[in-house]
Amino acid sequence: MNIMTNLLPVKAITLLATLLLTFTLTGCGGADSKKLPEDVAEEFINAVYNTKDISVIKQHSSDKVLDLIEHYRTVKMIQRHLMDLTLDSAKIQVTDVGGDFFRKSKKDNKVEIHIRGDFQGNKKADDRFILMTWQDGRWKVKKVTKS
Repeated sequence: MNIMTNLLPVKAITLLATLLLTFTLTGCGGADSKKLPEDVAEEFINAVYNTKDISVIKQHSSDKVLDLIEHYRTVKMIQRHLMDLTLDSAKIQVTDVGGDFFRKSKKDNKVEIHIRGDFQGNKKADDRFILMTWQDGRWKVKKVTKS
């Protein structure tokens, strides 16, 4: 029985150390760091046209784009000036992704997105190239250009 009493604190310390290590490793490189560049680009465009969520737009923006987002302030202005395409809502489809096949490289990647939507009752369709860059341990939008 004496051996069992001595092992109990060792097991508790081992369990505590394992839990601490697990939480530490989980905290490093969260879910955003595992997202592919095309996923982040699609979330960015969805936030601009459908959810109209400035916080998501900012979260997925590189420093340079973040400065523009903060300058334009509203989703309507972001659509007009950054995207050069104003829509009430949109259907978004990733049509092409540059970069390496397995997305293991941290070099800039170009994502082509086809955007279809309505603006004041009129149908619009256009493509945008989203240049993605690896910044702060995750993919972020570096530049938006017309096709």
